[in-house]
Amino acid sequence: MTLTHEPANPSFERPRPRQPTQVRRRVPVNAWLVAVVLVLASRAAVADYRAATLSADGAHLVITDANGSDFPAPRFGEQVGFGKPRVSPDGKSVGWLALYPNCCTSYPIPLRLVILDHERRLHTFDGIKIAVFKWCFLPKSSAVAYMQTVLHGSNFEHFEARAISNGRLLGEYEYPDDETENATARQRAPRWVRCVEQ
Repeated sequence: MTLTHEPANPSFERPRPRQPTQVRRRVPVNAWLVAVVLVLASRAAVADYRAATLSADGAHLVITDANGSDFPAPRFGEQVGFGKPRVSPDGKSVGWLALYPNCCTSYPIPLRLVILDHERRLHTFDGIKIAVFKWCFLPKSSAVAYMQTVLHGSNFEHFEARAISNGRLLGEYEYPDDETENATARQRAPRWVRCVEQ
C-alpha cells in the first residue's frame, strides 16, 4: 500500500495566532481641511503690507510686507518714477502714483494711480486721462478716491471714487474752473472728496 501526503485543505487548517498589531488612527480628510482653513484664516487676519518707502529722487519705491521682506514696486513701460505712496489702513493694499515724462515740462507727471492688492495683483486708475495729483484709500480700504486736473492755469478739478477689485465707478465730482462755482462746489463736496484733499 502506498501512502501519499496531500496538502491539507486550507479551510481545515488550524488558525495561526494573531500577532499584535499597531492601530493607526487616520485623521479624516475633513479634519485636515479644517486645519488648513484655520491656518489660512489666521494668516489672512495679518496685514500684508507694512510700509512703502520712496527713494529721495522718487525713482524707486520699496514695499515692505508683513514678514519684513522688501521688494521693489513694479514699474510700467515708460514710467520714470513714483509718488505719494501709502499703505491702506487694513494693510491689505499699497498704492502710489506712477510718474511719466512729459513733453512740455521739465519734470515727470503722475498719470496713473496704481494699487497692489493682498494677492499682489495690480489695479490701475487713470480716470479722464489727465494728471492724478492727490488720492486716498476710502474707509474699509476696498476703494480709492483721486483728484485729476490740468497742469497750469485752471481751478478745474475732477474727482473719482472707484472700487479697487473691479474698478467700478462709485462716485464722481468736479470743482469747476469758474471761481464762484468752484467755491460753491467745494462747500457741497461729499465726504469722500474731502478724503482726497487731506
